[in-house]
Amino acid sequence: MSLRETAPPTPLHRIALAINAARKRTSYQLAGQTVPYARMRSALRTLGQEHARHREWDRYEYCVDLVGDFFDGGHPPTGLPSWLINELRNLLDGRSGTPHTGGRRAQAARRRSPRLALQRPASTRRGRTTPPEAARMARPARPAPSVSGQRPSPDSFRPYSRVERRLDVHDVTYPVLCELPVPLVGAYGQEVREIVGTAVRGWNTSPEATAWLGLAAQHRSYLYESHHADQVTPHVLGLLDRLGAAALNVILLDAYTQWAAPRKVGEQSSEHARRRAAADFSLGVWATNQGLVRMGAGEAQQPARSVFEGVARQILGALSLCGEHEIARRLVASVWPDLDSSSPETGSDSVTLAQIAFQKEGLSYDYDEEGPDHRKVFRASVRTGTGRTAQGTGQSKKAARAAAARALLDAHPQVTAAAGAERKTAPARLPDASPLPYGQPGNRHRDAVSDLAAMFELGHRADGLLAQALTHTSWVHENQTAAAAARQRNNDLLAHHGSHVVDYLAAHVRAHRALAQGLTPDEDEVRILTASDDDSARLGATLQLTEGLLTSRGESGQGRTAVSDATQAVIAAAWRVHGSRLLGRRPAILHDWLSGLEHEHDPVTVLTSMTTTYGIDHEYMYDVSGPDHLKSYTATIELRDARGRAHRWTECLPGTSGKLEAKKATAEAVLDILATPVSGVVDDLPTSERDLLVFLLRAQLDGLGRTTERQRARMLARADLGTDLLATGDTEAFLAWAERIRPLLGPDSMAVPDALRELYRKILDDTRTGPSSLLRRTAAAPGPDAASVVRRNAADAVRRALNSGPQAASVRDVVQDWWRDQAPATSVTVRDDMRQEKFLPFPIHLGALDETLTWCGEAAEAADSRIDVELTVQDGTLHVWLGLDNVDLRAACDDFARLLSHTLPYTDCLVGDDHLLLRLHGGLETAPLHPLATAGIDAYVSGPVGRRRPTGEVVDTDPLQADGDTVGLPSSSVPPAPAAWPPTARRVRTGTS
Repeated sequence: MSLRETAPPTPLHRIALAINAARKRTSYQLAGQTVPYARMRSALRTLGQEHARHREWDRYEYCVDLVGDFFDGGHPPTGLPSWLINELRNLLDGRSGTPHTGGRRAQAARRRSPRLALQRPASTRRGRTTPPEAARMARPARPAPSVSGQRPSPDSFRPYSRVERRLDVHDVTYPVLCELPVPLVGAYGQEVREIVGTAVRGWNTSPEATAWLGLAAQHRSYLYESHHADQVTPHVLGLLDRLGAAALNVILLDAYTQWAAPRKVGEQSSEHARRRAAADFSLGVWATNQGLVRMGAGEAQQPARSVFEGVARQILGALSLCGEHEIARRLVASVWPDLDSSSPETGSDSVTLAQIAFQKEGLSYDYDEEGPDHRKVFRASVRTGTGRTAQGTGQSKKAARAAAARALLDAHPQVTAAAGAERKTAPARLPDASPLPYGQPGNRHRDAVSDLAAMFELGHRADGLLAQALTHTSWVHENQTAAAAARQRNNDLLAHHGSHVVDYLAAHVRAHRALAQGLTPDEDEVRILTASDDDSARLGATLQLTEGLLTSRGESGQGRTAVSDATQAVIAAAWRVHGSRLLGRRPAILHDWLSGLEHEHDPVTVLTSMTTTYGIDHEYMYDVSGPDHLKSYTATIELRDARGRAHRWTECLPGTSGKLEAKKATAEAVLDILATPVSGVVDDLPTSERDLLVFLLRAQLDGLGRTTERQRARMLARADLGTDLLATGDTEAFLAWAERIRPLLGPDSMAVPDALRELYRKILDDTRTGPSSLLRRTAAAPGPDAASVVRRNAADAVRRALNSGPQAASVRDVVQDWWRDQAPATSVTVRDDMRQEKFLPFPIHLGALDETLTWCGEAAEAADSRIDVELTVQDGTLHVWLGLDNVDLRAACDDFARLLSHTLPYTDCLVGDDHLLLRLHGGLETAPLHPLATAGIDAYVSGPVGRRRPTGEVVDTDPLQADGDTVGLPSSSVPPAPAAWPPTARRVRTGTS
């Protein structure tokens, strides 16, 4: 029945056209390749895990947000960024792997077999540990035959061609640091500046450096008690401490290399550790005597020595951050006079002395611990082979061991004296004369030295040091005459020095980047990790150091350690010439490498984090094989879950693997096996890997407890227990994952722990409304422009739909209520074609329908246009078609539709040129789900306040409306509701979207 004349209905309604068009959209055109939406969702999640592992959170969020656009019928954007297109193509074509730190591997990739795994080199087996540039390292590089002792075989000779290296230099421009709050630093920065100025004499600094000194002189307890922790988090102080420690290491080694000439790298490393402890102590005493440290009242009652030492390092970090490395060096020299000379303070420690004194008898240590976790006391017992014993206590195992060794030395002074008489303490050797370049080094070595000198702007001042940096130990062993003639040695000592320089340069870049973005960083943003051998080898591959590296006939020089040592030695050579100038001007290659360093956790740390979350104890054991000079390690990890069940896994690597490399490979394998259920190849797993996977899954379910928001974020980054599938709304993939898990868990899968149900609910709440959710980010869109206002209003509307639905019992109640509100201002036409179909809505569906009708109704009212509404139910899905004339639907509804589709469960909102199609998918009508699947789906369909779906609603259409007649409403009056719609009280709206 029509209340006014309307156009006659067409044989095929407009809603049918929209539904058919949506059904055809199930694949995506990517660079000429047709990719199903399900495959795109999987690939985007894989790339998201990869970027999360590398802390590239912007790209991670982009990938995760984009997953929600690839629902069947959706219309995802076509203008994807080039970086994502390239990554997707590589992944879909099988040209890239997946991260080794718990992220899933490409779903199209076939599962590796143990036999193939042993044939691949460790650097390319999993993850992105070896860069593309390292592929060039596979080409053999040997010195020219003119080098003494070098006689390459005829079959390995290749004609010489000069390597093209990038030689441009980059002037570093650091981002502007954030301005510190004045109430926090106040005039205290000037006081600290005067104290530091008194120590170094004759120093004028900027107001910015003064303010940062005021912050650096504070302990984290003061931030909390002064109520400034919300403006400046303690992570900022930790970042300054880490930067100051890196600067102190370089300052100490710079001074040490000026007056000492250790014979071995172990001697230099041990001496540096002792000097570092002495310097830390002196800096702490200086901070105490000057009254520098601002502490909270509780901490000041009984401050530990480490508090003052940490604040002193923070001051060094603040000086380095503000470009005052030389002032930091002068401060250390003023506070610790032994910087430029040997000191009794840096003599052998008690453990070393005890080892020397009782080396003929042999020593062994046993440890016990007692006390609560926050105040543990360790007790060490030392025993010699002849039965001498002593004990010591401390707050750490190291301190307890030192105390026990000191007690043993004090108890037997005659043995100590005898050992001291036998030991000849030679004075520190003076540095040898400067090394010289080799007389006939060969073309490749000579050109590498020349290019590096030009790259670092060294002239010929460091040719001897650069030659040493490119000298491997094996070459010196076979060419002792040539090395002695050039006063040369291997690059071990230079590499040790360079490793600390690299850490300092990386910490400097990291600190500037983090503190320029804000003063409230999280733990991930301020993490500074030591550059790994893989990182250094990647830089060495870019510099093509293997082309100039001198090695023996048996050593190819292609190994990761050899390239890493050469890289660090080259940087040390440049630092010894330029010093802190490298902080502001350096080769472009080095700058790009420092900027791209990923301060990420290695597989061992990631596995440790995972096991801690689920209460799994683990321990590594090692098997050693091979002669002393070619030792090879194999690591075995023993895992023990909360129920006491144990499992072991051993990962074998080809060749001679080191202890750390074996440990990483084993952790990497465990994480990879845990990630396999998502790929759908569980049945193809070997029995040993399947058993490990079953153990890990059971351990996760049994050990899961209450989680923090940070732990849940890490779970998402690792894709634990299918959480990322629910978070991205891919319930089909989650159900498939649960079905693959079912046979693995067996009878244990029938009992789903409450902790897992709670985890799923909180994960979804974090994803939908958490701080990093798309909804919250859209609501925080800055700017007064119209587009930003629309985005903020859309976020408000979707938040209302998620949190508080209308007080209605059915879909028709919602439409009737909206009709009465809208009719006075806008011409409305409703066609109800739902007939006798059954539709089971969720409570959130009613809120989504209400907010969608209101949003489009206000758009029609603003444009002084009519609005047409058509409803139909097909295959348990309610389709609501809203047609608007003279309205730019893309501009008005795109943000709203995307947020609605991403945030609400089983809700799709599609925007066309002249209409908006809302699809509300009803309850599942499949066979009873597995308990694990039920737990996830129940959490997915429930709202943030724990609302549950109703048992069902059967929509019966009045016979008068069953034929799909149009009901037209004039804009001048509100008519009574049609007979098919039960009367309800009119709802008064309290806000607009």
